[in-house]
Amino acid sequence: MSADLSELNPPTVALDCEPGVIRLFGLSDIASHGLTSGWAYPEYGHTWNENVDPTLLLSVEGDIGDALLVIEGEPYVTPAQPLQEMTVYVNGYRAGFWRLVERLEHTLRIGVEPEWWFRRTGRSVLKVVFHLPTSVRPVDIGDGVDSRHLGFCFRSLLLEHR
Repeated sequence: MSADLSELNPPTVALDCEPGVIRLFGLSDIASHGLTSGWAYPEYGHTWNENVDPTLLLSVEGDIGDALLVIEGEPYVTPAQPLQEMTVYVNGYRAGFWRLVERLEHTLRIGVEPEWWFRRTGRSVLKVVFHLPTSVRPVDIGDGVDSRHLGFCFRSLLLEHR
C-alpha cells in the first residue's frame, strides 16, 4: 500500500501580494502562506525564522518590473549574541546584506531588478531566501528555554514599484 504524499506535503502556495499593500507576518494575515521552509510557527504579530535559510515565495499579478521589497522586524540580539547577520537572495541573486547589532525595529529595503522576476501563468514570482548564519538557540546561550534557531523576528513586508 502506498501513501498519498500530497496529503503529507501539500504543494506550497505563494503569498499573493499587491504592490503598495502592507502584509503582516503572523497569524492575523500572512500566517503560513508563502513560508516555504525554515520558519517557526506564526505567532500573533510576527513570525521568527527557525533555521538559517527561511524561504518566502511571493506572487504578484502581471509584470511588476523594478521593485522594492521592504521588510520590518527585529533581530535576536543579546549580550551573549551581540549581532545578527542577514544576506537576502532574490531568485538566486544576492540582493542585500545587513549586520544588525541593536535589538530594535529595523526596516530592510531590498531592491528587485526587473530581470530577477520569474513569470508564470500571468504572475510574477519571487523566491526570497533570508540567510541568517548567526541564528542561535536561546537555550544554548542561557537566554530562556526556547530551542528554535532564532535570528530575526519578521513583522511586515511591503512590495512596491521603484
